[in-house]
Amino acid sequence: MNNQCHITIMKNGAQVDINEEVRYLQSPVYEVIRIIEGTPLFFQEHMKRFQTSLELVNYECAYSSETIFDQIKNLIETTGLKDNNIRLEYGVTDLGMILMLFMVKSEYPNKSFYEQGVRVKTACIVRGNPHAKLVNKHYLEQISALKAVSDVYEIILKNEAGKIAEGSKSNLFFIKDQTIYSAKEADILMGITRLELMAIFEKLDLTYIELDIYEETLERYEACFLSGTSIGVLPIESVNEMKYNSTSNHVIIKLMGAYNTAVKNNLENTRRLYL
Repeated sequence: MNNQCHITIMKNGAQVDINEEVRYLQSPVYEVIRIIEGTPLFFQEHMKRFQTSLELVNYECAYSSETIFDQIKNLIETTGLKDNNIRLEYGVTDLGMILMLFMVKSEYPNKSFYEQGVRVKTACIVRGNPHAKLVNKHYLEQISALKAVSDVYEIILKNEAGKIAEGSKSNLFFIKDQTIYSAKEADILMGITRLELMAIFEKLDLTYIELDIYEETLERYEACFLSGTSIGVLPIESVNEMKYNSTSNHVIIKLMGAYNTAVKNNLENTRRLYL
């Protein structure tokens, strides 16, 4: 992590100015939470995944969800940023275990991306532990460089055999004959938006199947989309050279509407519980 002095940071509940890089002794666990109109989106779900990541690396956090929520609220009030992403990090330093909260640069797709779809490209990159959200500086630099060279919105991870997993910071779904497909749970990060969408699949009576998806089989599918904290449900225009009519696919259109409704309901529920 590279926090410069002009970033407002909550460290163990207190606002601090950090002039030097915080040096973790090993990769910290992290979550990125979207703030909409001053309220954390899917906050309880993020806390559950945060706890899962802690357990995977044998960390114990001394802070309850309620305490973390209060720290987020303080950070929002201090910065005045009510529509932004917040990054939560928890890890061991030479000063002991530290909980960090700070605003991060947040870019959300403009309307045209949802209307036209986005271009993505596959790359042979495999995450060591897809279920734990751990900071990996080399991985981030590698993804950033690939995006710049390829001029694409997202990089899709695959292994040497061409088996596709997910986006570098998003989940990936394909559609054929009104059935939704994705990589197997063992190969991907259980994204918060992805989990919400799985509940929506059930509500809309949509068939969902997990299977091994290989790059050579991409032409079998009619449409595809990404999901994630900052993007929601985002149609894909092309994967490498393979083109899709994702923006006109009626399943994706239905999912986008249902997800937007779920976001509204979740924000209202969080305000009732915590504010």
